[in-house]
Amino acid sequence: MKLSRWIGTFVACLLAAPAVWAQSGWSVGKPEYPPFLDQTLSKVVTRSDLENEIQAKLERVHQFLEQQKLGAVLLTQGCNIDWITGGLADGHVVLASGLGAVSLLITADGGRYVLGDHHEVARVVNEDLPGLGFQARSYSWYEDKTLPDRKLQTLGEFARGREIGTDVPYANLRRIDALFAPLRYQLSEPEIAKYRWLGHNTAEAVVEVCKTVQPGMTERQIAALASSALMRRGILPTVLLIGVDDRIFTYFHHLPTDLPLRKYAVVNVCARKWGLIVSVARFAHFGPLPADLAMCQNAAEKISAEYEAHTIPGVKAGEMLEMAKKWFPENGFPGHWQDHHQGGAIGYLEREWIATPGSKEVIHDHQAFAWNPIIQGALSFDTIIAYKNDIENISATDDWPTVNVKINGKLYPMPEILIR
Repeated sequence: MKLSRWIGTFVACLLAAPAVWAQSGWSVGKPEYPPFLDQTLSKVVTRSDLENEIQAKLERVHQFLEQQKLGAVLLTQGCNIDWITGGLADGHVVLASGLGAVSLLITADGGRYVLGDHHEVARVVNEDLPGLGFQARSYSWYEDKTLPDRKLQTLGEFARGREIGTDVPYANLRRIDALFAPLRYQLSEPEIAKYRWLGHNTAEAVVEVCKTVQPGMTERQIAALASSALMRRGILPTVLLIGVDDRIFTYFHHLPTDLPLRKYAVVNVCARKWGLIVSVARFAHFGPLPADLAMCQNAAEKISAEYEAHTIPGVKAGEMLEMAKKWFPENGFPGHWQDHHQGGAIGYLEREWIATPGSKEVIHDHQAFAWNPIIQGALSFDTIIAYKNDIENISATDDWPTVNVKINGKLYPMPEILIR
């Protein structure tokens, strides 16, 4: 009798299970994948948007494999993992490293695989990429560090006698990172939607800090405020430069110290979310600006506006620098373009490339840029996206003083120094 009652109870539970699962949010039959673990993302793009973005990128990769006569490509750089997964698979476990905690293998016959340590692979496949067709191929944490190399054996199983490309040095695979990078440059509409959110919220975080700092705060205390303002928004700082007073005029990259603020501060950040990176700087000054600083800032604003006005698809990076060599003397600072790099393309790296004399890199439609012409402690600095007939400033905010610079009949709003 006990056995029969147990069987009856078991059958009843099985019959009731679908209803229980449905009430608890578990799916029955075909799985219904959650939109995103990052709830902010679901307010910016739909899951369908992300699926279309990823599919379009896979098609780019397959064309690349065909052009390069490769059977597969192994992606280990964090920027490439971020890019091809639409920012869903964050490979940056070690924040200071450019390498992902896993590798992705994309094969010419349509396969897509996540390779790496059991636990890392499980997290990426189950949490980041459910329902997106990525299959797990894992091994113990040490098996790619001993002989035989389990990772290399796994790759051999997929190569089928064809060559494999890699974006980092590995075994005898062909390096393709320089050739692969341009695949990231032109942004899709879902990427631009994500970028707009990131640009606005990063700038808002920097503005918040500039309006909060007080004389007596150290650079490290200001850096802590900036980190908090960004990370409360779910944004990770990747470059955090905080300078005060004389250091701003003396150096270009102000790694935070214990020096206290007296009158002048800069908050200069690169910040990442969904793999995309925004670069923005804002300055605050307590009391009226000295005349020489105001003159430098005025020149920086005009030159930044020139850069924006001439960020036109088809123009080469080397051509931008040739024009800059004229803009600096026209604004009273001949030769100052040589003091610091002028910036360049941005995207899944802090700079995808930096403009250099004679550079053949070409500005693309739907590509992001961060130009940074610094003049003696002054800078007017944002992240923009270039289009065929326009540019979009994605880090502009309404709560910051700006000045309109007119070039060829068009106005370019430039951020000024905040007077406190």
